[in-house]
Amino acid sequence: MPVRASVQALPEPGHAILRVSELDAAPDGLALSIQRQQGPDSHLADDGWRRTEAWLLPDRVERRRDSLEFHLGPEICDRLAGIATVRVRVKEPDIGVVGTTVVAWPAMLTSGALDPSHRLDDETVRLRRAQKAAPAPEPPPAEPEPAPEPPAPSFTPPPRPELRASRALDPKPEPTNRTGWLIAALVLVAIAGGGYHVYTTYFQTPEPVVAAAPPAARPPPAAVPSASTPGKSVRDVVGEYLSTRPTPEAMLAKARDHAKAGEMGAAFLVFRRAAETGNVSAQVEFAQFYDPLTTPPKAGFTSDAARAAEWYERAALAGSAEAQRRLGLLLARGGANLPVDAAKAKGWLQQAAAQNDADAKKVLETLPK
Repeated sequence: MPVRASVQALPEPGHAILRVSELDAAPDGLALSIQRQQGPDSHLADDGWRRTEAWLLPDRVERRRDSLEFHLGPEICDRLAGIATVRVRVKEPDIGVVGTTVVAWPAMLTSGALDPSHRLDDETVRLRRAQKAAPAPEPPPAEPEPAPEPPAPSFTPPPRPELRASRALDPKPEPTNRTGWLIAALVLVAIAGGGYHVYTTYFQTPEPVVAAAPPAARPPPAAVPSASTPGKSVRDVVGEYLSTRPTPEAMLAKARDHAKAGEMGAAFLVFRRAAETGNVSAQVEFAQFYDPLTTPPKAGFTSDAARAAEWYERAALAGSAEAQRRLGLLLARGGANLPVDAAKAKGWLQQAAAQNDADAKKVLETLPK
C-alpha cells in the first residue's frame, strides 16, 4: 500500500534518516528496496547497483509516534549522491511488501568510506558490517642462509669392550623365614572371617523387605496455544500460516479464532492480510483496531480515527451497512487527525439506515434536522 516518506541528512557525512509514515508494521526485521530510474542496473545493493531487486537490512529502525525511522549509512547515502528521486519499498518479515513510495533524495556530503572491491551476491544483505581487519604487515625478507660448511671427515670410534658385572663380589642376601610370615597371615585371615560370621549371625538385625512403589503417573502435556509455539514468535507462526496461501474467507475465520483466544497480535496480522485482499468483513474488523469508539477497545493498539475511517470507507463503498454506520459515527464525533464532517456523517448513516440498520436509525433520530 502507498505510504509517505522523507529523508533528513545528518551532520555526519554519509548518514541520513529515512522517515516513513502511515505504515502499520513493527520495526524489527524491516527491509528496504531502493530503485533509481536511470540505467539497467537500477536496484541498490551493498556492493553497488544490480539489475535484480535486493533487500537491505539497516542496523537500526525505530518507531517515533506515527512514523518509522530508518538510520542509513554510507552504503546507501554515498551511492545515492547526485540522484534526485528514488523508489522505496518496505518489506515486513514473513508478511511481504507493506509499503511503496517515491521520495526526493537531498544533497548531502559523502563519507568516502565505500570499498568497491568488496562484493557479495546475497539477495538480502545487512548494512554497516563490521569493518575489515587491517591486513597484517608483511614480514621482513628473510636473510640468506649461510652456505653449509663441508662435512667433517667421518670418524668411527673403535668398539668398546663389553662389560659384564660379576656377581661373585655382590654380598649375598640374608635368608628370611618366609614360612613363619605365611602362617601368621593365615591366622589373621581366619580370625577376621570368624568375627564377621559371629557379627552377622548374632548381632546384625536384618532389614525388612519393602515392595517398590509403582511409578507415579505423568500428567498429560499442556496444550500449546496456536499462536505461541515454543521457539517461534507470533510473526513466525502467522507467516507460516499465510505461506499456505489461504483464501480470504479462511483468513477471516482464522483471525476471529485468534481474537476469541485473546491472541490479538496474531488476529491483527491475519485481519490485515485478509483486508488487503478486499474482504469487506475483514476490513471492518481491521478498522476496529484503530477506532476510538470501539467498546471494548482492542488491547495494545493506539487509536487512530483517520486510519479507522480509511478502512471503514473501503467497506462502506462496497455496501457494508455496519461500515457505513461506524464511518458515520466517526465523522459525526471526529477524533485525532479526523475533523468533524456532519454532512458526510449524515449521508453514511442514511445509507446504513436504508439497509435496515437499527443502530443507524437511532443515531439519525438524535441528529438535528
